[in-house]
Amino acid sequence: MDELERARIRRKRRRRRAQSKPTIQWGRLMLVGIIALVILLGIGWGIYSGASYVYNRLTTPTVTEEKEEPKQDTETLKVEQKAVDKPIYVLVVGKDKNNPSQGDALFLMSINTSQHTMDIIGIPSNSKIESRDQQSISMLNRMYEQDGIKLTKAVVEDMFHISIPYYVVVDETAFKKTHNMLGDQQFYVEKDMEHIDSESGLKDIDLRRGYQNLDADNAFAYLRYTDEKQDNFSRLQRQERFLKLWIDREQDRFTLTNMWHIWRLWDFYDTNISTWDAIQLMRSIGGMEKENIHFYILPGEKETIDGRIYWSINPTEAQRLVGIMTGDLSPQDYSQFVTNTMTMSRKVEENASESNGTIDGGDTNTSTGRVTTQASEPGDEATSRDASSTKDNGERTN
Repeated sequence: MDELERARIRRKRRRRRAQSKPTIQWGRLMLVGIIALVILLGIGWGIYSGASYVYNRLTTPTVTEEKEEPKQDTETLKVEQKAVDKPIYVLVVGKDKNNPSQGDALFLMSINTSQHTMDIIGIPSNSKIESRDQQSISMLNRMYEQDGIKLTKAVVEDMFHISIPYYVVVDETAFKKTHNMLGDQQFYVEKDMEHIDSESGLKDIDLRRGYQNLDADNAFAYLRYTDEKQDNFSRLQRQERFLKLWIDREQDRFTLTNMWHIWRLWDFYDTNISTWDAIQLMRSIGGMEKENIHFYILPGEKETIDGRIYWSINPTEAQRLVGIMTGDLSPQDYSQFVTNTMTMSRKVEENASESNGTIDGGDTNTSTGRVTTQASEPGDEATSRDASSTKDNGERTN
């Protein structure tokens, strides 16, 4: 009996020992293995990157690069839309590299996050600006030269009689960084473009008519070019057409990609909009329907004073644009001056040929010198000329 009891006790002990043996936790083991693999790959990549950097520094000749300066240390404002009929106004200024710089590209953006619409107004840089006493005149691009974005923004506010809280200033470095990030642009150059730099005597713009991939340098050259008539209006149309393609392409990208682009690029802009607010704005724009994004050119007429061509603004039509931006008027009521991103699917070679490669996008009345301004895509000229004409008093008739 005692022997049987002892045997029973031994069996119980063996069972307990077998049950107390640790089992292999395969889930944890796999997790540890993955972490170890990632760490090893990171170390390997770091060693490879470091070795490649040292090798390139030793074997590549030293090249003097332009210093890339981030945006100015500017206090940012909180971006918010305070009412449905009060969109977010942003003034975008492209400045040249002169010292002091001039504002050669100007766009007023109206973003309505409640209505999911955006209106972009191109403002000719040679717009005529009269002094307070109306004793002297200047061009809009000179405002940036005199007192930077502060004076430029104040003058544009006077044009439209609105308050513009936000601004973005783009220089050559910021533009090229943005272009390189987005990738080369498949674009139609409407005519041959050449320019000789007056200081170096070298050709700094050399583009040929036709479809081509524009890298950052050639894209910047395309937007800078003015013809022998110094026609800033046609240059503004090219700038606006290029901007359309940028926005259209970004809308087709995944939202995270857009956020990554803003985060990488925003420090190269001089702006009072924070990076986070810029990301939120891009997110709102990315969710808009393409037919709700409209482009305009500020209406007016060409005027020659002392041999210089000015753009004389039509204040009545400027206020109609404000009505569209606030939602009081429909873009369809202003179709002569509007286009949207859907027009970019149109071909451009045929009508470009008809105008000898020059795409004005404006209809000039030879008897009055007035211009019917239309923010149209290349290839829209024939339609726009049939749509309307301009009277001597500046009113449009069918």
